[in-house]
Amino acid sequence: MPTSETDPAAAPKTGEAAQRRKLAKLLAATAEGDRAAFRRLYDLSIRFVFGIVVAVMRDQQLSEEIAQEVYVTIWKRAKTFDDQKGNPLAWMAAIARNRAIDRLRAERARGFVSFTDEVPDMADNKNEAELTVDAITLRRMLEDLRPEFRQALLLSYFRGYTHAELAAVLDVPLGTAKSWVNRGLAALREMLQ
Repeated sequence: MPTSETDPAAAPKTGEAAQRRKLAKLLAATAEGDRAAFRRLYDLSIRFVFGIVVAVMRDQQLSEEIAQEVYVTIWKRAKTFDDQKGNPLAWMAAIARNRAIDRLRAERARGFVSFTDEVPDMADNKNEAELTVDAITLRRMLEDLRPEFRQALLLSYFRGYTHAELAAVLDVPLGTAKSWVNRGLAALREMLQ
């Protein structure tokens, strides 16, 4: 996967730069109380934010609740974002990850979630299966996906690409890019069950 066509890390940066500028402007408008800008920010970033929360929580309903809390935090803290110091997606990702981890710890403390901070012994399948939140399992699930589905999901949820940007980077029709994301998510859901 060394080419820019197949490696997300080597993908062209022009789409990312434009997206970063757009999100930074929307955050600035949100900081001024512009509800329409906040709604647009939400629309452009919810898949990205939700993907981060789900990766931590692995619970659809709880993840939806946490994602909403993330956006309340974004609304309240938009004034603290400094475009000169950081990427808007990275800033929102940090909020999402921290909120999800805080909730996970609270749920664990209340006994509602089984979680371990230890890395499982790879030979101990029983231990690995018992983990509720496990980055190793997620990585394995992604590796089991068809390559085009995996790449589409990684670009979409972890790099914040829109469907149009995916189509351009992957050099496929827009409908194909959308289909790869949807089919990849469906395959992950099936694996989780």
